[in-house]
Amino acid sequence: MREIDYDDYLDRVHGCWLGKCAAGTIGAPCEGRKEAFEFAFDPRSIERMLPNDDLDLQVLWLDVLERKGLALTTADLAEAFFSKCPYSPGEYGVFKRNYARGIMPPYSGTYNNRYYRNGMGCPIRSEIWACICPGDPGLAASYAERDGIMDHGRDSVDAEKFLAAMEAEAFFTRDIGRLIEVGLASVDPAGKTARVVSDVVGWCGEMLDRRYIRALIVDEYGHPDCTNMYQNLGFTILALLRGRGDFVDTVMTALNCGYDTDCTCATSGAILGILYGAKRLSSEFRIPDSTFVLGVNITRRSDLIVDLAEDTARVGVAAAGEPESVVRILSAPAFAPLPVRGEGPAVEFGVEYEGAPVIAPGETRTVILWPRAAGGRKISGTVSVSPPEHWTCESGSFELAVAPGPAAGIPVRISVPASIPVLNETNIVRCRFVSPDGGRIDFSFGLAGAAVWRMFGPFRENAEALPPIPYWESYYPYIKGRDESDTADRVRAYHLNFRSGFGVEFMDLAEITGPDRFDPADPARNARTVATREDLFSVDDLVRCQGPCTVYLERKLVSPEDRVVGIHVGNTSAFKLWINGTLVGTAENSDWWTAENRHFLGVRLRKGTNEVVLKASRLGATAEYSILFCEGGPCTGHWGDFASIVPEAKKNGLP
Repeated sequence: MREIDYDDYLDRVHGCWLGKCAAGTIGAPCEGRKEAFEFAFDPRSIERMLPNDDLDLQVLWLDVLERKGLALTTADLAEAFFSKCPYSPGEYGVFKRNYARGIMPPYSGTYNNRYYRNGMGCPIRSEIWACICPGDPGLAASYAERDGIMDHGRDSVDAEKFLAAMEAEAFFTRDIGRLIEVGLASVDPAGKTARVVSDVVGWCGEMLDRRYIRALIVDEYGHPDCTNMYQNLGFTILALLRGRGDFVDTVMTALNCGYDTDCTCATSGAILGILYGAKRLSSEFRIPDSTFVLGVNITRRSDLIVDLAEDTARVGVAAAGEPESVVRILSAPAFAPLPVRGEGPAVEFGVEYEGAPVIAPGETRTVILWPRAAGGRKISGTVSVSPPEHWTCESGSFELAVAPGPAAGIPVRISVPASIPVLNETNIVRCRFVSPDGGRIDFSFGLAGAAVWRMFGPFRENAEALPPIPYWESYYPYIKGRDESDTADRVRAYHLNFRSGFGVEFMDLAEITGPDRFDPADPARNARTVATREDLFSVDDLVRCQGPCTVYLERKLVSPEDRVVGIHVGNTSAFKLWINGTLVGTAENSDWWTAENRHFLGVRLRKGTNEVVLKASRLGATAEYSILFCEGGPCTGHWGDFASIVPEAKKNGLP
């Protein structure tokens, strides 16, 4: 049993939030800059705290703890995340979209989340779990996992668990190296998260120059997304080890690494805040106590960091009072107790998808229902499954008997007819359990609707256009370059390659959007139906031929009302995009795919059916695309609206 005096505990919680806010404010203006810096600390940078989702969501989790108690679930966090966080950059937006579709954690963190699943969005939320579990790294990591799986994949979840365990141990252990060992004990030792931490520890042990280690981190773990977790976790470990316990040196080391600077600074500042407490931060490092700026839709009793610390400590005292606690907080005041979760339903159902949680016309998807009896009772009753209109379920109603302990999964096969008139993006399957005494439990799950396209193509051009000549005449004289080498290039390109024909229109829009018709001479001009199951798809998935080519994809998008939307297009090759016959955007170059390489704002959709046409040209080996319709404009920062930050920065005398 570990023991800590309440005043010491409160001071460390206060130090955590104070360090988080101050260091996050130092890093915020440079968030997204990928250069290496040599900034020196300027006290003006922390005269006024800036808003930061690094703190926002943790204050929201505190609110959930106060309303739901220590037995809070991922479902409790997800409901608050969805309803009370007004901004949606990156993985936050992916989670919200999946959640609205009825796709719950952990699937909400991985499905359709190729680009952001290993972002920093959940590692930055670790401190609340450490502060309510001082000295209990395992419990802190357990809470962190409930949190991270909402919007991230395994490596980022491991990073949150790693940091939560480190920070929980920091209430009792001051040595950074030992804290890192404790953090690593909470994650998969063979995973990439553990690998980046271990590599940085090793490089620091070799006494390499800080700038050299930063370059190694970027070379080994770098990603073009400034918020990707691997490089930023590496920068945080580098800052903690090379800062040697000095708050300013540590935070400025994180800042000078660049990338997701508000996060790396805030996390390293929070860890040192726990180690030293608010009193030492204020006296030795001259970190002023201040207020925090909240961007989520909840109301606290004040915006004072000290009040936030006291409210957090109240939850920690309650956790330490649980029978299984390994920590005792001495001389704690008598707080009002937290809510205790009441008796839950007699039976609960987990949901597991066989494959991805998405379905296309003409397909059947198997979903496994996992019943669990509560309270050590045997439960029996009838389960009915009601899919959306036009859908069918092979086992629409079945009898269920569940004994205490592990139960067998029940497969439910859901089908969508090939002739369905409209396949919605959101499709909720509603289920009801009725017991013999008339008790009723309703639950549901979702299946995303695949995007259904009519495809034309592939089309291509020869690398050289030759004039009509008799077959007995050599064509070589018609392929002439500037010199002998250029001629060889052109001849061999003619032999070995195609051109995609991006600059040519092989079909006009009227043909593409019109009724199907059969061209007996050219199968490429005859529509084929294809389905894409995530936003990201590849031309390779749609055609079997190799080499450069162009396809046209057409789909009908039904909107319930007139609306103005933004469109994010991800592309690794050339494209043109038309909405209702109007060319919305084009790109002739290739790029590394992100979920939002191009932003087209102010696009009008009409009520009813809209025609979407994408011309996709594979210029080289591959061509990947994604199209995402969204409300509002592009995401420019974790806090949602970067423009709101700029005036605050200027007030602080920053550029």
